[in-house]
Amino acid sequence: MIYKKILALSIILIIFACQLTQIEAVPEVSAKAYLVMDAQSGRILKSHNANLKLPIASTTKIMTAILAIETIEDLNQRIEVPPECCGIEGSSIYLKPKQMVSVIDLLYGTMLRSGNDAAAVLAKFAGRNDPEGFISMMNRKAKELGALNTNFANPNGLHDDNHYSTAYDLALISGYAMKNEIFREIASSEKYKAESMNNIFYNKNKVVYQYKYGTGIKIGYTKAAGRCLVASAEKEGTQIIAVLLNDNTWFNDSYRIFDWAFENYKTYSIAERGQFVRYTKDKTPVFIDDGFRSALTDKEIKQIRFEALIEPEHMSSDSESKICGSYNIYLGKNKLHTGRLITQ
Repeated sequence: MIYKKILALSIILIIFACQLTQIEAVPEVSAKAYLVMDAQSGRILKSHNANLKLPIASTTKIMTAILAIETIEDLNQRIEVPPECCGIEGSSIYLKPKQMVSVIDLLYGTMLRSGNDAAAVLAKFAGRNDPEGFISMMNRKAKELGALNTNFANPNGLHDDNHYSTAYDLALISGYAMKNEIFREIASSEKYKAESMNNIFYNKNKVVYQYKYGTGIKIGYTKAAGRCLVASAEKEGTQIIAVLLNDNTWFNDSYRIFDWAFENYKTYSIAERGQFVRYTKDKTPVFIDDGFRSALTDKEIKQIRFEALIEPEHMSSDSESKICGSYNIYLGKNKLHTGRLITQ
């Protein structure tokens, strides 16, 4: 009798453990390389071959678009299409030589329709004042963002042996771009009316209208790169970016990844800007300068630890505030974030 009870209990525990494993395990995807990132903290939730250098096709245009937005002051101005930017192979919005088009329409044409000609015009115009040109700007920006295994050879993603990136680097670039309000609005649009071209662009990225929580951002395809997708979604304050490179079931795989992430992770505010920490020895109040939010599982939130390092003797001035140290956020023994402490 006791043996039967023990056996029954063991079976229940095994079933329960299997259920937990199924919930926590990331779904299988067919991508050669992929990465799942919490957009707010930059924390990597899951990955496979994340640092493998691969061709990335038109996901290149994420960098092209964000650099153009940051570089060109007036996005509504109309510019002339250079003849050398017309008739480029692959995806196109069919620009004509000397046609006058607005920068904002070119941005939508680049992101929604993946126009190789539109990307070329943006690169020509945005890089006109840089002595080394737009491609050098792209590579410098990649290095600034920590995308150290990336090299751009053109602004549109047409195949070149020296044009490559990784799932990790694309996640960094995409996370940065999606923090820009203009870029985010463009990437999330289902369609757009390009007034200067008398045309309507429909987004090739099905994520924005097929997936309930989809928010962007870019697809790409060449024979060498295969089907590449950088996708983003947000549910109840949790923002996820998924990068899938060389994946024949790109959209469905991204939806399954999002479902998994939203089922297992919830975003918590770990530190709020202006939050009181404690007093220094001379009774000066100390506050958090920059907040921190992160997606965590129910188990992980219980393992979060806060550490304040106050150094008033090394106090430095930063506008109206005085930096008096730093703080660290740990998940168990792993450091998730380092921020500044201020006295005002």
